[in-house]
Amino acid sequence: MINASYDEAHDPKYGDPFPVPIVMATTETLKGYGKIVTDFENEEVEITPWPVQGWRKLCPGTGTLGGLIHDELTYKWVGDQSLFTDGTEDGDFITGRLPKHVSPADRTHVLVREANYHPDGGQVFYPKNKDPFVALLALPGDDIKLEDFVAFYFDGTFGVQIHADIWHQPIYPIRDASVIRGKQGAVHACVAMDTVKEFGKFLLVPLKPPI
Repeated sequence: MINASYDEAHDPKYGDPFPVPIVMATTETLKGYGKIVTDFENEEVEITPWPVQGWRKLCPGTGTLGGLIHDELTYKWVGDQSLFTDGTEDGDFITGRLPKHVSPADRTHVLVREANYHPDGGQVFYPKNKDPFVALLALPGDDIKLEDFVAFYFDGTFGVQIHADIWHQPIYPIRDASVIRGKQGAVHACVAMDTVKEFGKFLLVPLKPPI
């Protein structure tokens, strides 16, 4: 993550934010992005074998032995800011901010400027208490554009494992606070981008299910 500042979210110099479409998360709509997870404990994390430098192949059973990390992250709303905490002394990380015209009492959209992907493996997000959430995703490729992003609405009855190289942000809770169980490869290399720096715009991500 970049952990970029959201102090500029309401600055008029950036103009209107770019509207991101939202779809219901289903097996069909998630194709290419990831897969539905109904059993967190038994879900195997997809690990990408370590890349080789030339034509010689990896020895069988190697290149995927970095292990896994498990965590429970709290995602929450504090005023007009979306935050998550990783349970360390680093504190809370800001992942979005409500638009100026949106009330904290009726969170319809969130402004977002960051995304990242992990080339070394998948990542599992699973709602501990069956809370609904929104995941912002985009298909692989470093030449990403604003129109590549899609918001997926999860009703809380299942989680997701996104594939390696899928652009994403930490999830956005629908309720005031949600605990999300997670696991991914212990290496979790991270490639990040900032839409404000690259395109001069924030993303406008819906927080309500599609009609």
